[in-house]
Amino acid sequence: MAPLPLRFVFLALVGLFVAPAHAQSTPVRDKNVEARLVADVSTIQPGEPFTLGLQFAIDPTWHTYWSNPGETGKPTSLKLDLPEGFAAGPLRFPVPKKFITDYGMGVREAGYGYETSVIHLVTVTPPSTLTKGQSITLSGRADWLMCDPNTCVPGKAALSITLAVGDATAPSPEAAAIREALTQVPEPVPAPLSVSLEGGQVVLAATIPAGSIPEGAKLVFRPLKNQVFDSFAETVVSVAGEEVTITAPKHESLAAAPESFSGVLVVESPQGKSGFTLSTGGVSETDPVETAESDPDAGTESAEPEPLPFGGGLSGMLLAAFLGGIVLNIMPCVFPVISLKVMSFVGQAGEDRKKVFAHALAFALGVLVFFWVLTVAMLVLRGVGGEVGWGVQLRQPGFVIALIFVMVAVAMSLFGVFEIGTSLTSVGGGLASKSGYGGSFWSGALAVLLATPCTAPLMAPAIGFALSQSAPVMFLVFTALGLGLAAPYFIFAIFPRLLDVIPAPGAWMETFKQFMGFPMLAVVVWLAGVLSKQLDVAGLQWALASVLLVAVAAWILGRFAGFERPRPTRIKARVAALAVFLIALFVAWDASAKRAPANVVDIAEVIAKHRAEGKNVFVDFTAEWCVTCKVNKRVAIKTAAVQEAFEENDIEFVTADWTNEDPSIAKILAEHGRAGVPLYLLYPADPGRPAIRLKDGFITPGDILEAIEGL
Repeated sequence: MAPLPLRFVFLALVGLFVAPAHAQSTPVRDKNVEARLVADVSTIQPGEPFTLGLQFAIDPTWHTYWSNPGETGKPTSLKLDLPEGFAAGPLRFPVPKKFITDYGMGVREAGYGYETSVIHLVTVTPPSTLTKGQSITLSGRADWLMCDPNTCVPGKAALSITLAVGDATAPSPEAAAIREALTQVPEPVPAPLSVSLEGGQVVLAATIPAGSIPEGAKLVFRPLKNQVFDSFAETVVSVAGEEVTITAPKHESLAAAPESFSGVLVVESPQGKSGFTLSTGGVSETDPVETAESDPDAGTESAEPEPLPFGGGLSGMLLAAFLGGIVLNIMPCVFPVISLKVMSFVGQAGEDRKKVFAHALAFALGVLVFFWVLTVAMLVLRGVGGEVGWGVQLRQPGFVIALIFVMVAVAMSLFGVFEIGTSLTSVGGGLASKSGYGGSFWSGALAVLLATPCTAPLMAPAIGFALSQSAPVMFLVFTALGLGLAAPYFIFAIFPRLLDVIPAPGAWMETFKQFMGFPMLAVVVWLAGVLSKQLDVAGLQWALASVLLVAVAAWILGRFAGFERPRPTRIKARVAALAVFLIALFVAWDASAKRAPANVVDIAEVIAKHRAEGKNVFVDFTAEWCVTCKVNKRVAIKTAAVQEAFEENDIEFVTADWTNEDPSIAKILAEHGRAGVPLYLLYPADPGRPAIRLKDGFITPGDILEAIEGL
């Protein structure tokens, strides 16, 4: 046996080398960031709070993101698995740096985050029942997005840290670094922030305790809410005693001063960086720490951000839009036009390949032009403070009626009742026609119009990203979406042998052309269902009467305006058809004003009510015009397995119908970065827990059951 003094020496050496190691976790590197958990103590006491830190070492040229990453990016998150009795506060973010990435051609991105290194902090409170001499292990999963000027990559790490329970709290070797990080966490300012819009400038006024800002310090303001300031302009901050005034150019979409707004005033001096959290509702020590795209004064929960496809960033979103456009070709909305376009390629068999390619080019141009028209319309709507999103035009009865007019006209043309020039679908008047570039163009335009009620996989995050960006970026994303929609037709044009599986051109094609008029009428039936939710009974009847008049006008053209008729008869027929069509427009205009009673129920209040009753809540954000929503409801939500799971887990099913304008639904969609429906959220009964978000686009029963397991 070793002599007693040597045993004491051995134990002392173990204490020196082992205890500090327990105050930090083993570093985990994922690509360009190394992560670990650190604590400001090596030993803890029962019931005494301590500070845990998520520490990042970031490679040169790379950065991670703040709680508000900007209009792109993803905030860092940490999910802790705590032993029984432990409690943890929210993840706190030090003051950030601003990044501006310039891709050229007027395309830029602005965001907020960290370079080189950062420590995110969490206050942990152990239970008072701990026993001295215990070893406590805290584990968790960190998720982040790391970006450099060229690409963005998601990162994750499973981390753990072991701390001993002792008679007294002992500081760790990381205590000094954590104290320094704590000085960079913004201090709450109880005095409310005021916000006003003066011309093209947003003006903020706040009261800061005297002596809080060192003489000569550099001051900037970082918003916790996007699309209020111009993302690329710097703020101007002036201080007069306790009064601070912050001025910045407004965002192009801002039409009025926001009712609620918050942000961080960053103070940089020779002593280091610090900050103050300012809010229109004031901020106290007990308020939730800022979260991305939510105000501290709002008191709303924050669900984990949806992972961005392909690592996010402009390049990732453009790729997502392009692939989403390709998938859009097989969605049920677009299929009627797509099948006709494929038949037009069959009809062009044997023609000069250059002409076939020219038809594909005309189709692509029609797709792109109408995507650009949609983009301009959304930019104008955003500029006047209107609500923008994918498919929102279908919330307007006038647009729905106009789309029905188009579908009826196309169906009657396919049936051979009349012809519109070279035909809207490139097939009227002979599939083997050697001209008809205008028809190919309008086929592309019609495909875009029919595509708006559908959301293909990868489309939702790309469109949500686009609608929060500047005009050049919006045009780029929607152009990528259009190129994806048009891409398969270039493949058919380049490799015509792909069409060999289809029978050779013949009389069957005329039969097929006429048959395809019925899917167009099926679209009319579906759109009539949309109108039934938007108009009262009289409005719906008059809207359908206007459709009947359009059909009459088309019949007059086909019956009396053909070239086999004498010229005077043709002229009279066209005048008569025009007169009937104008009457149809007047009737439709009057019908569109006969709206159904507006919804006065706040969906957030409905959710809160059920949660207060101790129920979990599954919310289906849907719309009558959303084809993807209807497919999901039939094949996933209404299945026996899912309904049984709802009943077993005390889940209340709530429908949030966005067929018509509803600000309460729009607000929740915006909070989750969505520009349209569908969206599926599963709210736990515990109001302190965030909603579980299902994936965008098509879902399966398995997706819902997996979310239920997360409860």
